[in-house]
Amino acid sequence: MFRNKIKTVFKLLKTNIIKTIYLNFKMLPFEQAIKLPIFIYGKIVFRSLEGKININALVYPGMIKIGWNDYYVETSVPRSIWTINGIVNFSGPINFLQGTYVLVSNNAILNFGTKKSFIGSNTRIICFEYISLGDTCEITWDCQKIDTSFHYIEDISNNVIKPLTKPITIGNNVWVGNRTTILKGSVLPDFTIIASNSLVNKDFSDMGENCLIVGIPAKVKHKNIRRVYDYNKQRELDKKFNYSRTYL
Repeated sequence: MFRNKIKTVFKLLKTNIIKTIYLNFKMLPFEQAIKLPIFIYGKIVFRSLEGKININALVYPGMIKIGWNDYYVETSVPRSIWTINGIVNFSGPINFLQGTYVLVSNNAILNFGTKKSFIGSNTRIICFEYISLGDTCEITWDCQKIDTSFHYIEDISNNVIKPLTKPITIGNNVWVGNRTTILKGSVLPDFTIIASNSLVNKDFSDMGENCLIVGIPAKVKHKNIRRVYDYNKQRELDKKFNYSRTYL
């Protein structure tokens, strides 16, 4: 217990303390804000905080980290930019690495799951209606999730104009490779793996769990495939295959 408190104090000392205090007390009820559940690191710009942040879980210091940098992939634009005009719901711990861009428009809802998730550096989440990420989602660097097409398109043969937005739903234990784009209407079942540089733009519910999707646009490449999330097993495999990881 004492050791955990020391770690918390050390991490707090590395924060952008002014922005950390400001965001917690601006967006959270006092009984949560006083525990500083959101830690801000490095540079961050709040373009708007007219919306609401809800933490629907047991609150503890630093459970939500924004701008954290303990990973070997960095961005040339380390500043994070957040615009919260809608509602952001946190249900568990999550790390946003440096350079994240999060925009939640008026009346939009952005949900995060109950178990620890990870949003990589230089990743954009643009939510104009509804985006939901499940438990233990890992979104790597240079990715984007956008539930709107921004501009109306008219089918001049029948004068039909489609809606701008459609929800995005990402299941539990989904792993998204770097430079992947996930567009409106996308649905990803549990244990989906998305290969790097893919474009996801449809509902994959019918494919079931444990699939690898690849390409532009993304298609099912393999079934009955799953990432190893057990870190003890991962370390054993590193030894077996003589693989050396870099940790910061």
